[in-house]
Amino acid sequence: MTPAADGSQAVPVPSASSGLRSPLYMAWQITNECNLACMHCIEESGPGKAFADELSDDQTFAVLRQIIELDVPYLSFSGGEPMLHPRFFDMVAYVCSHGAQLKIETNAHFLDPVSCARLKTLGVKAVQVSLDGASEASFNRMRVRGDFNRAVEGVRNLRAAGVPIEINYSPSLFSAHEAGAAVDLAYELGAQSFYSGRTMYTGNAVKTWQKLTPSEAQYAVLFDTLRAKALEYAGRMRVDFHEMGLLDELRYRLRNPAALLIVLPNGLVKLINALPFTCGDLRTQSLSEVWQNFQRAWQDPRVATFVDDLDRDPATTAQLHRWIAL
Repeated sequence: MTPAADGSQAVPVPSASSGLRSPLYMAWQITNECNLACMHCIEESGPGKAFADELSDDQTFAVLRQIIELDVPYLSFSGGEPMLHPRFFDMVAYVCSHGAQLKIETNAHFLDPVSCARLKTLGVKAVQVSLDGASEASFNRMRVRGDFNRAVEGVRNLRAAGVPIEINYSPSLFSAHEAGAAVDLAYELGAQSFYSGRTMYTGNAVKTWQKLTPSEAQYAVLFDTLRAKALEYAGRMRVDFHEMGLLDELRYRLRNPAALLIVLPNGLVKLINALPFTCGDLRTQSLSEVWQNFQRAWQDPRVATFVDDLDRDPATTAQLHRWIAL
């Protein structure tokens, strides 16, 4: 749901991970089920797309207990659509009542006033909503089965409840011209932060690329617009954007692994969203064991080889969901 390949731009995560007893941030995709079928979804989630082996209740709360015991300071719940998880609010309550800072990444379609009030009472750090366009036409085209007006209403409900808001915007061929208006809309809706960047050639985007990706000329205008908006809203709303392409991002992470674990709905843990490699399985290993293996796994020559292969053939990203254990 985020433009950076590691999904970490909304929380400052130091690159150096060696020497830490636990990750600083865990991005947990708690279900692959989603009410939408977005053109650019890196997880290829959608209706009926829940994994057959998603974690049981006992497994889920066993992982949560380890997160708290290891004092992981930041955690996010995403999906799919996290609010479709049957134990969503129980998981939120557990994390927030034990002192970790929790962000929810959602498409906002289930953010009614009661749910927003509950998120406020439980004490979530922020809710990040994906608004990929400033108009109904562009949003609904990008977010198949989505409803722009319902998403905007959800954000307004967050604001009314006093929940901190972040907006994420993934540009497309047909919405890049709306970037400035999208920033303005985010501010109008009460967002504290606005994030954007290049749409990555991964997941559903591999299949929709010709209809989806902005041209380089469009990107140049978009980033100029975002730079101007960052100055315009300085001190009122953070405007942050990610100009690196997927390959540059991965080369950077080879040198500077973030102190971040990506947890899949079935408990497998990935090195980074945009690579197929897993470094552990929280169904059979402790979080400490997985974290230690994460730091070793970045040195595995297969990781650098995959990135080199990606340079020669961008279609290599079609393999992201054919997980390779390191």
